[in-house]
Amino acid sequence: MKKIMAGLLLAFCLVGCSDPRLDASNEQAFEASLEKVVAELDENQRRVFTEALMMVMLAGITQDDLAAVERGDTSELASPFRTLDGLTADEVVARAEQLRASRKAE
Repeated sequence: MKKIMAGLLLAFCLVGCSDPRLDASNEQAFEASLEKVVAELDENQRRVFTEALMMVMLAGITQDDLAAVERGDTSELASPFRTLDGLTADEVVARAEQLRASRKAE
C-alpha cells in the first residue's frame, strides 16, 4: 500500500503531457519517464494530465490488490503503473475520458 501511495504522491508532484512515453517497467523507470512527459507540458496540460493520471492509476487497482494489502501480502501486488506502460500523455488523458464515459454508462 505504501508503494501505491508513494506512486500517487509522485504522480501529483510530477504532472504533464507530451510525446514521450511512460515506462512502467519499474518504479525508477516510471519516475524518470514521468519527469520527461511532464517537462513538455504547459500549466493547463499538467493539470489535465494529473487528473487523468490519477484516475487511470486508481482504476488499475483491483479488489485482489486491496485484499492482498489487507492480508499484508504485497508480494503479488500488481503495480498501479502497469496500465500506464507505453502511453503518451495524450493517451493517458484519452484513457481517463474512456473511464469517465464507461462509468456514466453504468
